[in-house]
Amino acid sequence: MHKANVLKTRIDALLNVLSEDVLVISQSGTIIFSSHSHSTLPWGSDDALGGKRLNDIFPDAIADLFQGMVNQALSLNQVIIKEVLFDPDQITYLRDRGMSAPCWIEARLAPSAGDEPSVVCRIEDISRRKKVERERSPVQRDLLTGMYNRRALMPVLAQSIAQALRYDWICSLMIIDVDSLRIINEQQGWDEGDQILKRLAESLNSLKRTADFLARVDEDDFAILLPETNQEQGLLAAERVRNMVADLSAPHSGSDVIFTVSIGVATLTGEGDTSEDMYGRAESSLKQAQQQGGNRICGEAE
Repeated sequence: MHKANVLKTRIDALLNVLSEDVLVISQSGTIIFSSHSHSTLPWGSDDALGGKRLNDIFPDAIADLFQGMVNQALSLNQVIIKEVLFDPDQITYLRDRGMSAPCWIEARLAPSAGDEPSVVCRIEDISRRKKVERERSPVQRDLLTGMYNRRALMPVLAQSIAQALRYDWICSLMIIDVDSLRIINEQQGWDEGDQILKRLAESLNSLKRTADFLARVDEDDFAILLPETNQEQGLLAAERVRNMVADLSAPHSGSDVIFTVSIGVATLTGEGDTSEDMYGRAESSLKQAQQQGGNRICGEAE
C-alpha cells in the first residue's frame, strides 16, 4: 500500500477511537474538516460541519473567541488553549440538535500545514473534570449558603476582565447588601438572619444567567459577575434583583420579616482596570446606595 494511503488509514483509525471532537479551521473561520464520531455534543454527522463558518454554528461572542484563537495560533505559531462554556440557550445550533444542558469544553488549537493557513482544533468535554475541581475546593465555598466566596470570585473576575480587554468585550459587577441585617439578627435572632441569606442565595442563583458568577463576599453581601454586560444592562439586572427581593420578602413568601437590598454596580472602564479596582468601585457605589437610605441601586456616573 502506498505510504500516503497507509498514513490516511492510520489517521482515520485514530479519529475513530477519539472521544474528542477534531476540527480543521481555516484562517478565514471556515471549517474544512471535522470528526466527532464519539462526541458528547450533537454536532451531526462528520460531514455536517464541513464548509460552515464559525458564525453559522456559534453566537457572535463565541465565534469571535474562536476566530481570535485561530488568529493567535497562526500568528504566534503555537498551541492555544482555552476553556469555554457551551450553553444550549446561547448555541441554538446544538440546542436544535438535542443539547439540553450546559457543558464546559477545552479547546486546543494548533497551526496546521496546508495550501491555506489553518489550525487543528481539538474540543474536549471537561464538565466532569470541572465538577471534581469544584468538589475538591471547599475552601472556595461559603458554608452557610453553599455559594462561592470572595476568594473564588476574584480570579474569575480577573479572567473576565482580561478576556473582555483582549476581545473588546465588556463586563460588569454588582454587589448586593441586605439592608439592616444586623438589626434583623438582633431583633429576630440569628437563625432568621441565616434563613434570609439562604433564601436570597437560592433566589439569586435561580435568577442569574448561566455565564454569570455568584458569590457570597461578606457577612451580608453577595456579588454577581456579569460577563458581556454594559453599564445600562448591569443597572437593569440590578433592578431585577431588587424586584425579586421585594417579592421574596413579601408576607406570602413564608416569613413575616420584610427585608430590602442595596446594590452597587461597576462596569469595566478599559485598559488598566483591575479586578481589585472594579470591585472597589462596586463597593463605593453600594456605599452610596446605603447612604441614600437603602433599598436602591447606584452605579458609576456616565
